[in-house]
Amino acid sequence: MTTPTALTTRQRLPRKATLWLLAAMLIAGATLIYRSLSTASRSATMTSHTTAIAANAPAAVEQAQVRLQRAPDDPDALAQLGIAWLQQIRLTGDASLYANAQRVIERALALDAHHSDALAARGALALALHDFTGALTWADRLLAVNPYRAAAYGIRTDALVELGRYDAAATALQRMVDLRPDAESYSRVSYLRELYGDSDGALTAMQMAVSSAVPGTEAWLWTLTHVGHLQRSRQRLAEAEAAYRQALTQKPDYAPALAGLAQVLAARGEERQAIDLLAPVAARLPLPEYLVLLGELYAAQGDDARAQQQYDLVRVVQQLNAAAGMAVDLELATFEAAHGEDAALALTQAQAAYAARPTLYAADTLAWALYRNGRYNEAQHYSEEARRLGTRDALLYLHAAEIAAALGDDAGARAMLDQALTINPHPSPLASLQLAALNRRLHANKP
Repeated sequence: MTTPTALTTRQRLPRKATLWLLAAMLIAGATLIYRSLSTASRSATMTSHTTAIAANAPAAVEQAQVRLQRAPDDPDALAQLGIAWLQQIRLTGDASLYANAQRVIERALALDAHHSDALAARGALALALHDFTGALTWADRLLAVNPYRAAAYGIRTDALVELGRYDAAATALQRMVDLRPDAESYSRVSYLRELYGDSDGALTAMQMAVSSAVPGTEAWLWTLTHVGHLQRSRQRLAEAEAAYRQALTQKPDYAPALAGLAQVLAARGEERQAIDLLAPVAARLPLPEYLVLLGELYAAQGDDARAQQQYDLVRVVQQLNAAAGMAVDLELATFEAAHGEDAALALTQAQAAYAARPTLYAADTLAWALYRNGRYNEAQHYSEEARRLGTRDALLYLHAAEIAAALGDDAGARAMLDQALTINPHPSPLASLQLAALNRRLHANKP
């Protein structure tokens, strides 16, 4: 399938982006948490008058609270505090703070149902909690108040992507780019191009996002780190390392860049150094993607006990996220399909997740869960669905290769394996081992 015109026509995107910066960019992202060492994250937008929040979220919360004490019924102050809470959650991973954000945002809307910043914040909150259908509703309410609000199209884009409605997401995103070509819109262009298999275009768009962000800000750090991720996914480890280190020169404790650098070390076979770098990050900020990566690194070193400790923590963190109101069905299903011992549980979770969010990655998770339960023909169907846009993700092709091999199609398995190895032989510590093992097995069986 070809990429939508709105994403491929370079002329539609200005060559030089503006320096607008919305402070709490991509709050919900790290959906797209599990996949994107998100993943992820790639979500919600906020308002330009809150730029200071990105630099120091705790201070922004305190400042907004002081302002609110002076004017307790001011919807502007309430909305600003809600935005500050959301940014603090994004930086700390403390899901218990969602209740704080929701309380003040909904109070702002009770005072002024048409308050555009509060509507944007409520949409961002819905994205963060993985309520993607709800996020569409909030985006529509915001557009009814202000049809030229780019943030509404950002919320709409993110929600549509997470519901698997990619063509509609591309339409919404083009409108966002037309209204406000900045770091937030370009980073979303990058992700959609990546989904459609346009790796060069994805990198170009993310580099544009970096150029349009103010150096040293959270948006600049985030987009530069994702340039590193894109370079790493293309086997350009030196370029990836350079991007991560550039981010770390501005913020030495920036967790996403440190985790990315750990993945570069792992891809070079330096698992021990990767563990030494990542372990303090995961202890300070125990997000599932960091815990999974650390667990896989321990497993690659043969330390199964420590690996299991990390995996157990993933389940605890996701339980806490669920208790805070976040829908984590897909994230848990993906984790259990890859790392859990209960294949039947993984399948039940994957089926429920796909029914709610029929995305490419939900299809891949379901395919892998079916494979683990010995239902290979069904697994192949969903694996094909997961690859329908041409996404260049080695993990998708690894799963396809394993499924083809299980069906006795060694030629098809070799073709899928070759594609995975061409894309990236080191997508993660676990996948690297699986690719190498399958390669040996298929070549041993080769006539």
